[in-house]
Amino acid sequence: MFERFTEEARHGVVAAQAAARELGHDWIGCEHLLLGLAERTATPAADVLASLGAGPSDLRVAIVQVVGPCIDRPDPDALGVLGIDLDEVRRRAEEAFGRGALERTRAGRGLRPPSGALPFTPRAKEALQLALRAAVAQKDKGIRGEHVLLGILDQRTNFGHAVLDHLGLSAETVREALHARLERDDAA
Repeated sequence: MFERFTEEARHGVVAAQAAARELGHDWIGCEHLLLGLAERTATPAADVLASLGAGPSDLRVAIVQVVGPCIDRPDPDALGVLGIDLDEVRRRAEEAFGRGALERTRAGRGLRPPSGALPFTPRAKEALQLALRAAVAQKDKGIRGEHVLLGILDQRTNFGHAVLDHLGLSAETVREALHARLERDDAA
């Protein structure tokens, strides 16, 4: 199926993987696909998302708030409630054991960092299949970013929906804005 993806859609998937890694996630979900699509500027999907207040920085913040960051990262505020000053603990540990002594890595826990491509969640896989259906329904030869966005929106529920909802957007609002943009593009 990926051979049918346009350069724009491929870039969105690659950017989704990079975003997932950056957030410390070991998977690519619909939320990461949304972010990947938003990062490819001057495309219908990115333009629609940005016009609705769901640009890359907005989505990144919403993903962390809805899904959470990697659980391996300590929360200084939560530790502060317990009377633990993370900066002071880090300073003392590095003084005694060297720089980076408290950095938790997957390797340090006996886990190898993910190599190669991260796995897609079942819902992300389904969204990509729905993107193919959207492209076929529109009689398009390739799967573009807007098809991937429609694939995400066409699911009943996924973390992409939750992220959009967190930003005050419904899947239907985004879908309507995307269809309006595509109709304008076709008329031009």
